[in-house]
Amino acid sequence: MAKIIKITPECMDEIRKDFEDALSSAKLSDGKINFTKTFGNVKRDATVYFTELAWLKMQTLIREFDKEVAWHGLAYRGDDPEKDEYYIKDILVYPQEVAAATVNTDQEKYQMWLMNHEDDVFNNIRMQGHSHVNMGVTPSSVDTSLYDRILEQLDDTMFYIFLIYNKRGEKTYKIYDLAKNVLFETSDVTVKILDDGTGIEKFLQEAKTMVKDKTYTPPVAVYQGGYGGYGGYGGNYQQVGTYKKPEDDKKTPEAQQMGSASSKSGKRKGKRKNKGGTSSGNSFHQYSLGSVASEDDEEDDWGNPYYRYGYMD
Repeated sequence: MAKIIKITPECMDEIRKDFEDALSSAKLSDGKINFTKTFGNVKRDATVYFTELAWLKMQTLIREFDKEVAWHGLAYRGDDPEKDEYYIKDILVYPQEVAAATVNTDQEKYQMWLMNHEDDVFNNIRMQGHSHVNMGVTPSSVDTSLYDRILEQLDDTMFYIFLIYNKRGEKTYKIYDLAKNVLFETSDVTVKILDDGTGIEKFLQEAKTMVKDKTYTPPVAVYQGGYGGYGGYGGNYQQVGTYKKPEDDKKTPEAQQMGSASSKSGKRKGKRKNKGGTSSGNSFHQYSLGSVASEDDEEDDWGNPYYRYGYMD
């Protein structure tokens, strides 16, 4: 929400009334009285328009300097007094000495730089911005002191825009409009770029028609395979687009062997000729009936589980 800047006669009347009310009910324990008055916020929003050239200049400074850098902007109020609109048409870099986190100006050089501009430029230097490089964009105490010094030089018909950007595109805006007695801060400000013939906005819009987001359809997980014996399940999940049932003539040799063994009828007699089992990895190998019993077996011990696992001779 926007805030007021100056204490108007109406504000003073409100302060007096609230202060008198506070005095009439005050009980002083230490002979002191504290009084705070907060004025309500103003429900208004502002729009800042950059020409393409001004925007490109500012973003180039932010991108190309690895230390703080500061600049001025030629700023103008919008034509419609009912709208809170401001236009920044050009960016100017003034004489300065910079470090990783500071910008300092030589006042004499700065004054000479200002005076060398024509009146149309000099009278419309109404914006000061600087980069915080890779740091956050909260104004420092040095920044707020600068804001105070500049505001002291403005009369009641003027406005001034302060802004901070970093390389991540984060920003802080403060627009002091003394003529309207309102302070717009970051959440109250919308930034827009004007087409000034440079062609960047047109180029960007055309590029957006050529670049489309890729759509992705997740594959369907389908189970394929069968029971693989005591060693675990022999099948697995595969990501496939469609499911196709395996044909009978493509069974694995183990499956064909099992089918051959299960098709034989009659009792099998005698003891196993192959004692114990062999292992592959950590799982038991499943023998077919034909590989562990012969036709001349004399005794039917296959139904005994101890016999099947090789615990009986």
